Amino acid sequence: MKKNKLAKAIAPLLLSVSVAASSADIASESGVGINNGFTPSGTLNVLWDQITGLVSTNGAPDQDFEAAFDVYDSWGADDFVVGGFGWSVQRVNTQGTYSAGGPVNTVDVAIQTDAGGAPSGTAVCDYSGLTVSTDVTGSYGIDLPTSCDLPTGTYWLVMQSNMDFGVAGQHFWSNTTTTSGNLAHWINPGDGFGSGCTSWQPAGSVCGVGGGVPFDNLFSLEGTMLPPPIIPSLNWLGLTLMFLTLGFVGHKFIKKQEI
Repeated sequence: MKKNKLAKAIAPLLLSVSVAASSADIASESGVGINNGFTPSGTLNVLWDQITGLVSTNGAPDQDFEAAFDVYDSWGADDFVVGGFGWSVQRVNTQGTYSAGGPVNTVDVAIQTDAGGAPSGTAVCDYSGLTVSTDVTGSYGIDLPTSCDLPTGTYWLVMQSNMDFGVAGQHFWSNTTTTSGNLAHWINPGDGFGSGCTSWQPAGSVCGVGGGVPFDNLFSLEGTMLPPPIIPSLNWLGLTLMFLTLGFVGHKFIKKQEI
């Protein structure tokens, strides 16, 4: 399919953050350690912190563009591990930047199960068209409309910003070369970027986006720890029945021994 001139012109911009709306945006995407406005909500527990104190080294596209540029639509994802008796995730925080000031219209957030070190495509929780609670030049605080309750295990946070390029530019999910667990993954089903990543693949090392090196995305999760399962207790009636049963079995056993 032949691309129009505008699509050709924006392709280099879509692959990197080298073109930005301000020098501050360029600095935050070129290795300067800027925490772009993230603070915990203060009302919830921080369950997973992959954002505080980490240096932002670059950023990868994670955007649903207008129809004319659907071929560039892409998602970002990174994994986390739920411990204890499980988590109730109620807020998602991400660090990111805009190329032209934004702002984002809405965001799509999903938490997917793990499939051998990549997102499975199966969502445990799926939220579409969320309005961000806070937006500091592309860094989001997102309160989930309903909590996402997760048993122990490995999961993937999947993100996409809904924003028209012609109006607000681009959004990039910031990353760090300080990695843990599986590397951040990326997908561009229409292959507009020409990366070949039409299925989930490691974003930097395979797809070549966000700086082209292995990285993790910057995010944190807030909520509460799930309590341990309730063990049913015996009330007085249950105890009475238990002792009567034990007594009956014991009596039958003694009678059998006397025969």
